[in-house]
Amino acid sequence: MDIIDGVKFRSLYECLAAQFDIEDWWPGESDFEIMVGAVLTQNTTWTSVEQAIANLKDADLLTPAAIADCPVTTLEGLIRPSGSYTRKAATLKHLAAWLEEHGERAGSMDSAALRASLMSIHGIGPETADDILLYVFHRPVFIFDAYARRMLDAAGMSVGADYEKTRALHQSAVAASGLSVSELAHFHGLIVTAGKHARTAGWAVLLFSKAK
Repeated sequence: MDIIDGVKFRSLYECLAAQFDIEDWWPGESDFEIMVGAVLTQNTTWTSVEQAIANLKDADLLTPAAIADCPVTTLEGLIRPSGSYTRKAATLKHLAAWLEEHGERAGSMDSAALRASLMSIHGIGPETADDILLYVFHRPVFIFDAYARRMLDAAGMSVGADYEKTRALHQSAVAASGLSVSELAHFHGLIVTAGKHARTAGWAVLLFSKAK
């Protein structure tokens, strides 16, 4: 069954790749900037995240040490455009502390241990952890966000009640798909792009009417 679903995952990727031409997904001038973006993008738009990151760049605060040393009220003001700025500022502080403790050896940790360690950071849940695993540590994970779950449901594949339950259903199939890290990163971008079109066209149109 995992092999069959693995083929479906690759088929979905190829279907979307044939329809949408996107640039490199999740831009960032450093790994830490990508991590910061993963935190700030929770429950907001990327446009808002870009403004918050621009504020941090202008203040020369896009390093773990700078975030750690920055007064929390200052940090909150700079990331205010991303919303939930009090919570997100606290998470960035915890992330900076985690990097100070684990940064040098994080890359050598196996994916399961690294994911668990990331999720131990206050404010980082499974989706944010997987974003960091994929885009910073280059681990072959699929992002089971809301867009992806809607896509899987439209494709007739099982969807759990939330992110982790859906991941548990399909992580073996993701491995069986043979999609590379770069393809999985591209797939995430394609799904987000397609999801915006699906608001009007519907996922069924994207996945079946234009397939092949």
